[in-house]
Amino acid sequence: MPKEVRLGFIGGGGIAGFHLQNLKEVPEAKVVAFADPNLDAAKKRAQEVGLAVREGETVFADWQAMLERVEMDGVLILSPHAHHFEQILAALKRGLAVLCEKPMVITSEQARKVITAAKEAGKSVVVSYQRRFMSAFRFLREQVRKGALGEITFVEATIAQDWQQLTDGTWRQVPELSGGGMLMDSGSHMVDFVLWTMPSKPTMVTAVVNRCGAPVDINAVVGVQFEGESIGVLVAMGNFTHFAERYTFVGTEGAIWLAEGQVVWEVAGKGRQVIEPSQMPASSTPDRHFVEVVLGRAENESPPEEALKVVALTEAAYQAAATGQAKPFFG
Repeated sequence: MPKEVRLGFIGGGGIAGFHLQNLKEVPEAKVVAFADPNLDAAKKRAQEVGLAVREGETVFADWQAMLERVEMDGVLILSPHAHHFEQILAALKRGLAVLCEKPMVITSEQARKVITAAKEAGKSVVVSYQRRFMSAFRFLREQVRKGALGEITFVEATIAQDWQQLTDGTWRQVPELSGGGMLMDSGSHMVDFVLWTMPSKPTMVTAVVNRCGAPVDINAVVGVQFEGESIGVLVAMGNFTHFAERYTFVGTEGAIWLAEGQVVWEVAGKGRQVIEPSQMPASSTPDRHFVEVVLGRAENESPPEEALKVVALTEAAYQAAATGQAKPFFG
């Protein structure tokens, strides 16, 4: 197994900078090429990592040309959501592992095809859901899944930001490119964390959304019925004043919540405890995890099967909002 993982980037926009920052902490990672329709963006990213700028060799306007010409072990797909599906399949066909930004794809049908293609290629597709690798989120999930709260009866989750203003005039507000608005985009992280954490599966979805004059959803309130007695409310707020995120899980023996990076655990009859960072598991990043998966050192903790659940619930929410009727959820 190689000790160096050669990586190409499809997409040189803002999110590429975050991934490059993460990869600086991964000595086995070697970025060898960038592709972006805006060739200047690809050149800029190459310069940032000290890569010689050679058109047609290290920087490309055409991502397909990069896949064909550059020797790589894996590729990061950081393009508009609607392009992910084609690019994932093409990368798998070339024998490459894939780290894809969320949402992996924009329909459940596409997600199922990605799952099949990955199995046939024998290559991993890792979806960049960062919360799966962050200390506070991992701690919260561990407590829920091991039954520390008893049977979960209620979950509340909110993700909020000034999404409408930040994305105005960009592809994120073009439905054909984004697949949806705040719920599909930033809300994808929230949906993934809730589904990953809950011990029971969703069975029914209701939703209301508003667009606030935009061509895509800005705010969404999603109600979820889980197996048994559990219910949940998921809120994606796209016209808030700043970024904020909150999760609360209530069980028969206590509650745990995460807000502003702080985890609070309250056990019925025993009081409240603020969880210190030293009590939490270590943090990582999707990028480090991806390299570990490619090297065979780790099992994929964010596979396409999990991403299917996210897009399926998002689809159900959009359908419920459009029809005014609850939608059964089959995942």
